[in-house]
Amino acid sequence: MQIQLRPVTRQNFVDVADLRLLDHQRDYVASNAFSIAQASFCPEMQARAIYAGDEPVGFLLYADLGLEGKPGEFGVWRLMIDLRHQGKGYGRTALQLALAEIRARGGVRKIWIACQPDNTIARDLYAGLGFVETESDEDDEMYAVLEQ
Repeated sequence: MQIQLRPVTRQNFVDVADLRLLDHQRDYVASNAFSIAQASFCPEMQARAIYAGDEPVGFLLYADLGLEGKPGEFGVWRLMIDLRHQGKGYGRTALQLALAEIRARGGVRKIWIACQPDNTIARDLYAGLGFVETESDEDDEMYAVLEQ
């Protein structure tokens, strides 16, 4: 199945907002509806629907931190795969596509990603793509960086 990142639009907004996580994952990431609203007010953020073929299966949000005074730095702030589609490799492929999209902008020095410390699946995924854990913030969120 071909995985693609597509913009979130008026046509797919409801489908993307309706994607769900397992109960124990709900504290790991903000809701898609909140994230899409946030991106609509923040020009540095790019919201992407993750598609498997013609079906939306996940959501991803990244930000150009250069617009916040950190030139050449980006952050992947949201990544989720619907509970019906987890374990199929869609998250890994979507993150690889997002990294390629970010790199295509040019001048990229660092790409940051964050997750909850007890989210071992996400931590393993990020480490497998070369992210190196660096620190935790005041909310105990774990940060990792991919140097370019």
